[in-house]
Amino acid sequence: MRVASAGRGRRLFGQCGACHTIGKGAGDRNGPNLFGIIGKPVGGGSTRFGYTGSLLRAGGVWSPDRMDLWLAAPAAFAPGTSMTFPGLPDPLDRADVIAYLQAASR
Repeated sequence: MRVASAGRGRRLFGQCGACHTIGKGAGDRNGPNLFGIIGKPVGGGSTRFGYTGSLLRAGGVWSPDRMDLWLAAPAAFAPGTSMTFPGLPDPLDRADVIAYLQAASR
């Protein structure tokens, strides 16, 4: 049985890297920097990024479970979001990306 792999998540994050950075102190692109995103407020990970109202209304903080829902289908998680990424249908792909987000934020 395969478990989440941060290494595989790093490779999968390549498609996220078109819009997001993950380095500590790195700037935002078309999406916010994701360094340390787990545990930060939904719609509040970057003080410089302009989040959509739909994401701000989602409220709460990014937990692995909430990130899984977001990565599965961003438009379903926050209807009206400006993120056009359709999502990752494979739960193991999502687990890998979440493992990478956590590992890269240390």
